Amino acid sequence: MSKTIFLRKVLQSKLTAITTNVYYEIAADNATHPYVVYELSELTYTHGKTLFQLEINVLDYGNGSINAEVLADNIQFALNEMHYIDGVLQMTIYQGARQTVRESDKEVIRKRLLFEIQLHEMKGE
Repeated sequence: MSKTIFLRKVLQSKLTAITTNVYYEIAADNATHPYVVYELSELTYTHGKTLFQLEINVLDYGNGSINAEVLADNIQFALNEMHYIDGVLQMTIYQGARQTVRESDKEVIRKRLLFEIQLHEMKGE
């Protein structure tokens, strides 16, 4: 299995345990608020170790940010320093920045969470 597909499966499972409305890269047109959209960017690869950036956007709609803030808190708590290991891959996730993103539609509430994922392939070790 590709390392990106592996990461997507692990992240989808972890995030859907927190909230049911989770999407990879693009939300469905009929997504129910609040919802989560995440994406992965590969930053570096050296000797079996890949460094990824995980960006998670928590989106809600309305006058208050409480639901988005609570959901962002729950995601940070669940993912920060999360470890996974099996016979082929090992990974650790570290929390990075958390930002409020202002949209042109003032009723869109968006919290941007960044994480670093260190993925180590244990081939032949």
